Amino acid sequence: MKQPFMRLFSACCAALICATAAADAAALTVYSVGPAPLIRRLAADFREETGIEVNVFQGDTGQVLARLADQRAAPADVVILGSWDTALEMSRRGELLPYRPAGYEHVASAYRTPQFIAQGVATLALVWRTDSGTPRPEDWSDLAAPAYRDRIGTVDPAQSGSSLDLIAALDGQHGTDIWALLAALRENGLTPSGSNAQAMDAVLKGGKAALFAVADHTALEDKAHGAPIEVIFPRSGTIATARPMMIMKRTREVRDARRFVDFVLSRKGQQDVADEFIIPARDDVEAKRPGLDAIKLLPAPQRQAADSGTSRDTVLKRFAALFSH
Repeated sequence: MKQPFMRLFSACCAALICATAAADAAALTVYSVGPAPLIRRLAADFREETGIEVNVFQGDTGQVLARLADQRAAPADVVILGSWDTALEMSRRGELLPYRPAGYEHVASAYRTPQFIAQGVATLALVWRTDSGTPRPEDWSDLAAPAYRDRIGTVDPAQSGSSLDLIAALDGQHGTDIWALLAALRENGLTPSGSNAQAMDAVLKGGKAALFAVADHTALEDKAHGAPIEVIFPRSGTIATARPMMIMKRTREVRDARRFVDFVLSRKGQQDVADEFIIPARDDVEAKRPGLDAIKLLPAPQRQAADSGTSRDTVLKRFAALFSH
């Protein structure tokens, strides 16, 4: 009697071990910049549709890039960033697995490459607290006025890839003018405040009257929830920031990583993107916020993957030096 029981018990244990191993193998690891509710929703909807678990690491650009560089961390299968140029650098280094996802044809050519594709698109905007007693700003330079002294903040470009992209674009468009403006803003009390969420928190709590350059979807969501703020697209122009989504070349879960990218680019996944006030990458899913045709955009800088990292490092070091004293 014992032998049949032991054989049955062993078989059950083996089946349980195999099932557990299969579940572990099916789990994906996704690194994503904010907003946190978006990646959590995408992961939950993907799991509901496919049964595949998704382990998420969410943070700002600096945190995600540091996590990618940490050899002790669980390696990412899929990465979603806030900076197109950073994805270009990763592609140049051979870190990405080429893939053409389902729905590719519904994404504008500017927002897709053989190695990665946009999850969605946002812009950088001014944010003004309407009850602050300060005049409504219309352009970046308005924040240098005495009325805003010690009442302005911004996002640290070391933590936000989109903020770094804006400064680099303004540097390319206006040369030293942007650095003269940043110096004037620093003299007027401009303080970098880490991530988009941290910068917004200073305005929402009333500590700051306005923000220079914040990801518009963050502010648009706060406004929709009743915050006394206005999201202002500067009259001189701003930049569109596509959120690149990519599969890492070192992934062991190629099939499921592709399925996840397909899902994010599906109409369901793109609706999740739209619900977070980001412009969907697909042209057949409606946005819930002003589209790019309603915003004055700066001419897109010519991207040179071979030297973009060097130029961006230069911009970042110059910004850090300017605000270090």
